[in-house]
Amino acid sequence: MKKERIILTVACMAIFFEALDVSVLNMAIPQMESFFHFGTDAIQWVQTVYVLCYAGLVLLGGRLADSIGKKKVFVAGACCFVLASLAAGFSLTFTWLLLCRALQGVGVAMAIPAAMAIITNTFTVPAERNRAFGIFGATAGIGFATGLAIGGLISNYLGWQWVFFINVPVISVAVLLAVIYIPGDEKAVTKPVNNIVSALLITGLMMLAAWLIHDLGNIAQHYTAYGLWLILFLVAGVFFIRRERVHSSPLVDFRLFRLHGVITGNIGAILLGGVFLSYIFMLTIYLQEDLHFSASRAGLLLFPFSILSGIISKFVLPHLFQKLGVIRTGMLGNAFMLAGILFFIASYFSSYTFLFILCAVCCINSFGMAITFPCVTILAVQSVPEQQQGLASGINGTANSMGGGLGLSLVGLVMQLSETKGWSGYGAGLGMLAVLALAAIIQLVVFYRRSQPADVAVA
Repeated sequence: MKKERIILTVACMAIFFEALDVSVLNMAIPQMESFFHFGTDAIQWVQTVYVLCYAGLVLLGGRLADSIGKKKVFVAGACCFVLASLAAGFSLTFTWLLLCRALQGVGVAMAIPAAMAIITNTFTVPAERNRAFGIFGATAGIGFATGLAIGGLISNYLGWQWVFFINVPVISVAVLLAVIYIPGDEKAVTKPVNNIVSALLITGLMMLAAWLIHDLGNIAQHYTAYGLWLILFLVAGVFFIRRERVHSSPLVDFRLFRLHGVITGNIGAILLGGVFLSYIFMLTIYLQEDLHFSASRAGLLLFPFSILSGIISKFVLPHLFQKLGVIRTGMLGNAFMLAGILFFIASYFSSYTFLFILCAVCCINSFGMAITFPCVTILAVQSVPEQQQGLASGINGTANSMGGGLGLSLVGLVMQLSETKGWSGYGAGLGMLAVLALAAIIQLVVFYRRSQPADVAVA
């Protein structure tokens, strides 16, 4: 079992730093703004380029893992991520930084679905596989939370460059361990992938969707151009679906969506991404601009909750799976997410500001992500045939990242519209997050009622 643990550790190292990279930049943004002399309107592009490049290309990464080999794709993706991180730390222009962020997205789009397929291939006993995926998914939740905690500390004391440099030694070790311990790839059971066009098309579709949502509040100023872009989006979407249905190596096998677990897991991933990434963005602004925390002080405030997240995932999550099963554990995790958003709202509108924001961070950073992320991951892949699990994991990664990008645009739109009417932008944005968190609970309740207990319990 020692070899299996090392392989799981390698996979967890990859997902930890992929997740960390999404959140760690938030606390470092002020220092980056000062260095590059760009305004706050560019913040969204630093995140959007990374998240949507990952979301658009992770499907291709999953197909590559299935066709040319899990180990090869994992090592290649991890190396791309390391080199892009190193180059990003040496960025002298904002354009170069965005290019490096895009390459980071390409790297993780290859490495993460391959890592998930490696876990599936390594742990063949269903109970052990679910525990491994639980640890893997929980590690992602810890990465999200830890990025918030250490981003401010690193940028304040070492410089913003080190939010990228920290990736280099750790992922380099992961690559070395992968080369040594992960078994060589067997002969591919699917045809080689030749579908770059679809990968680029879906990436463009998601970026266009994010812009259409974000710019909806300004539609009156250029409704003709907006309508033309909307028509282009719809036509391109129909073309993508038809292309995938007839292509010899489709990025998306739409037959997978006949499986209720795949549908539920990916809807859950979309909603979770939309809630958490928007929460990160709003929390960062709230702590530094409204509560006047420095980046390092905000990092110190969040750090204990990241430690608690690790404790929850290590010691509590396995017992929850055993007692409640995957779906009911997911309900509990989403209940923590909803409670955290409600505490955030109470912090903003009540006099107990600091107490309620601590409760919000505890619910979301420590409990919500550590519990919910593994559940949607397991649901999305557990019922899929082995030869398609790389593809299924890629779809799940796309769903989560797409949810994050579109969620940010949706919350931004709601805040913008509410402010034009004289309402609280924070209140409207947080209210939208509460609706998304509630929807995540409801869809799991619906799926649970349609499932037999034997299908959802984890031994």
